[in-house]
Order: sequence, then C-alpha cells, then structure tokens
Amino acid sequence: MKRNTIITAALLVAGGLAGYFFLKKAPPKPLSEVARELQADPELTRFNALLAQDPENDSLLYLRARAYYQLDAYDEAIRDLSQAIRLDSLHPAYYHLLADTYLDYARPNDSKNAINTLLTAAYKFPGRVPTLLKLSEFQLIVLQHDDALATVGKILERDPENADAFFMAGRVALDMGDTVRSIVSLKKAVQYDSGIKDAWMFLGKIYADLGNPQAIQCFDNVLRLDSMDLKAREYKGVFYKLSGDHPKAFAAYRDLIIHNPDYANAYFDIGMLYLELDSLSNAYTNFDIAIKADPLFVKAYYYRGIASEEMGNKEAALGDYIQANKMSPNYKEAKEARMRLEK
Repeated sequence: MKRNTIITAALLVAGGLAGYFFLKKAPPKPLSEVARELQADPELTRFNALLAQDPENDSLLYLRARAYYQLDAYDEAIRDLSQAIRLDSLHPAYYHLLADTYLDYARPNDSKNAINTLLTAAYKFPGRVPTLLKLSEFQLIVLQHDDALATVGKILERDPENADAFFMAGRVALDMGDTVRSIVSLKKAVQYDSGIKDAWMFLGKIYADLGNPQAIQCFDNVLRLDSMDLKAREYKGVFYKLSGDHPKAFAAYRDLIIHNPDYANAYFDIGMLYLELDSLSNAYTNFDIAIKADPLFVKAYYYRGIASEEMGNKEAALGDYIQANKMSPNYKEAKEARMRLEK
C-alpha cells in the first residue's frame, strides 16, 4: 500500500471533532474491593457507632448512605436512604441521593426507580427548581426527551429567565439532534447567566462541529471562567486542526502542554498534525511521548505503528499493531494492519 494511501486511511479513522466529545462511565469496583473499603473507611466506622446509639436518626442514615454511595456500596446506600425517607419524607436531598444511587447501580429497572424517586420528590416539592432540574436531567439520560422538556417548561412557567432551565433545554434539544433549537436555548442560558461554564462548552462543541469560528470564543469563555480547563484548550486545537489552520493548532496544543506536560491527548493530536504534514519522524516522536504519558493509549500505539511503517520499519510497526490489537481486540484498523504485515 502506498504511503499516502495509508496516511489517508489512518486520518479518516481518527474522525472529526465530534469524536472527541463523549462521556464514559467508570466501571464498577469489584465487590471484594468495595468490602475492603467498607471495613477500612473511618467515616463509616463513625456513623456506625453513632447509629448504634440512635438507630432512627434520619440525618445520620443519610450521611452514612452518602458514604456508602461514595464507596459504590449501593445496596447499603439504598437501604439507609429508604429508611431515612420513611422516618422523615420532607428532605429533598434524600430523594436526590437515592435517585443517584439507583442510576449508578444500573440493574434492570434501576433507571425507572431513579425516575420514579425524582417524580415523587417533584410531587412533594412542586416549586423546587433544583429537584425539577435534576428530574429533567435524569429524563434526558434515559432518553425521555418529551418528558424532560415538559419538566423544563414547568420551571420556565415559574421563572421565564431561569438560565439553568434554558441550559437543560439546550442539552435536550442537542440530544434530539436539533442543533438550531439547542443553540437558541444555550445562548439564552448564557445571556441570563454568563457564568454557566458547561453552556459555553456545549455551544463551543456545536459551533465546532458546524465549522463555525464562534467555537473559539465559546472555548475562550470557558477558559475565562476556569483557566485550568484542559478540555477547552484541547478543543481549540482540534478545531484549528480540522479547519486546516496548522500554526494555530500547534500553538493551541503547545499551550495545553505548558499547562499540563503529561496531557497525552495533546501529544497524540500533535502527532496527527505531523502525520497530515508527512513529517513522519516528528509524528512518531509525539505518538511515543503520548504512550509514555499514558501506556494504555491504544490509538497512540496504532498511529505510532503507522508512522513506523511509513518510515520503513515494519518490524516496529507490527509490534505496535499487535499491542493495539491485544489491548483492544475490537479495534478493526489495528487488527487489519497487523494481518497485513503478518502476511
């Protein structure tokens, strides 16, 4: 395969800016690890002692449940919160934490239990905006878009300039694929409260996917609110890269590295820029640094292999393809590259 063909295929695999924007939930801790943490946690020991003296203290049950939740001990947290609500059902925080616990536990019907918990709270506290906002967010998570918008509507009926409600409306619209409506809502959110960092970030992402230079101003507003937000710096680099403005892309990534010298994604993205420019040695160097910063960076192994193969070092390339394929057996491109060289 010709060198330019290999590079073109590799860059297509890298994808556009949208591929950088995703959330990944951390895997649950093994039960053995949870059990060890429960035994060693001093906060739990203290709450256990206090509850042994006052077993029907709903506040202590809530605090112990919060400690259990932090340790992924979901059964214990649900038990304590259910008991706390039975003892005193007029504390919104109890319902909120119970809903969080159900959602994170993620057993069959747990998402339904989480929604029902917040619906109960919204019924008990109909004018409480934080509860309605949390309900709308959970409805968004379980893809109940119409219900989420209806909940947001209840907030805006009471407070037509509620920035958080417009932010939620923008998130729901974006999840429904309606970027125009999302932009309108998010712009209203920052109009009423320019300090909502996440609203600026979502706006920046949308504009970036549309190739709109307003994305940079949005990311700069994120940095105005939080100068240490590394993702906003990275997204600026990605935008410039996809826009073909290599000098500004390099500058953005180097600025990111100044703020965090161990930020593996920055080195990886610089490597991708050099790969586009056929500067193979520089590409290899930056992919190598990315791997040293994050030894589990599967894509960095694959693209370091691409750089090695283009420079004629097929043995090193095969080693990287094998490593990437071993770490991620479903990584199609790494598997195909490994098979190609093994033949």
